[in-house]
Amino acid sequence: MIKEFMTNDHRECDQLYAPLEEALNGGDFEKALELFIPFKNAMLGHFAMEEEVLFPKMEEFIGGGEGPTYVMKMEHNQIKTIIDQLGEAIEKKDQKKALGLGETCMIMTQQHNMKEEQILYSMAEQLPLEKEKLLEEMKKVWKR
Repeated sequence: MIKEFMTNDHRECDQLYAPLEEALNGGDFEKALELFIPFKNAMLGHFAMEEEVLFPKMEEFIGGGEGPTYVMKMEHNQIKTIIDQLGEAIEKKDQKKALGLGETCMIMTQQHNMKEEQILYSMAEQLPLEKEKLLEEMKKVWKR
């Protein structure tokens, strides 16, 4: 339930990057900036669902500290930084830098998503969480 929902959200975020990359490849910075905004919002919305709802609930059972949710939050911060840099590169019309940052962002995001999908979300499914209620809370944080 949680794993399926969050994995689908990963795919939706990924799909928002492809047309952005296409615009960058074509040197259409106006379109790239238009497409960047929903991509950034989707990524930040996904992170917010995890950081504001899912992770705190999981930490009630597995503890906080430097466990798996801590590592995921650190990775979120790294990805957010790259997303911000990508936005700046698009605004400056720096095609080479924007494409490089976009590629870096996608590689880091794919590696991050694999860890969440294979480990964290599976762990969440095993915990005695009120999964339906948790999903509703997450959907309130980020509505597409």
